[in-house]
Amino acid sequence: MTGLGKARRMARLFDRKSGNAVIIPMDHGVEGYFRELQDPEKLVATISSAGVNGFLTRPGLARFAGNAFGSAGWVQRLTGRCGIGVAVNPKLDLDQLTLHDPEQALRNGADAVVPTYFFGGDTEERDLPMLAKISDACEALGLPLMAEVFPIGDEKAAPYNGPYAIDDMQVAVRTASELGADMIKTWYSGSERSFRKVVDYSLIPVLIAGGPKAENPADVLDMVKGAMDAGARGTTVGRKIWQSKSPAAMARAVAMIVHEGSDVGRALKELT
Repeated sequence: MTGLGKARRMARLFDRKSGNAVIIPMDHGVEGYFRELQDPEKLVATISSAGVNGFLTRPGLARFAGNAFGSAGWVQRLTGRCGIGVAVNPKLDLDQLTLHDPEQALRNGADAVVPTYFFGGDTEERDLPMLAKISDACEALGLPLMAEVFPIGDEKAAPYNGPYAIDDMQVAVRTASELGADMIKTWYSGSERSFRKVVDYSLIPVLIAGGPKAENPADVLDMVKGAMDAGARGTTVGRKIWQSKSPAAMARAVAMIVHEGSDVGRALKELT
């Protein structure tokens, strides 16, 4: 990371004491109907009161609910697909369209931007140059780039949720690092030992993605603890927080692990 602009904007997303980040994605509304997103302003206000570091949304939701962000930073989503089309053709999920550009995001007041790309498939000839173009634009603007990257995986891999081969994960995060991203959002491989191999091959901070709603809060916190022990710099966990029984309490529990190094047992007490 270079430049005063990037440094100041990154500081809005990463806690000054721990150096880590708890960022809440709420960019799922285009993918399908989520009851919890019916009133996003109320939901954002509930979670922001738990002391999270940032929200990851599309510009429309930020325009609607941004007043409730409080002191949290904002990461604007650049890519997407409509859930209607993906339902008809699931393979489209691997072919994310670039919908916005960094300059527009900077005018919107974003502290960072995030596109999503899957490496190793038919779209790579378009996506790698696009990621490099976004990276160059972000560097010129002083705008941090969070790259959400995954290998395309084999026939057993579900988009975003794997499972993915660890060596493919290593190449995916390294590719984004080499193309100039400032931080990574990616799949947690399921164990501290395997994820450490991914983190160690990245040149920049790695944050874990959350994936679908979980019924057992302990499983969510075990995932967060494993990632942090492996060297992750935080979380970009959305549905596992805002679809939980108590979003604010779950956010606080995650923050205890990310920022305070809490064990899972102590963090679970926030939920009782």
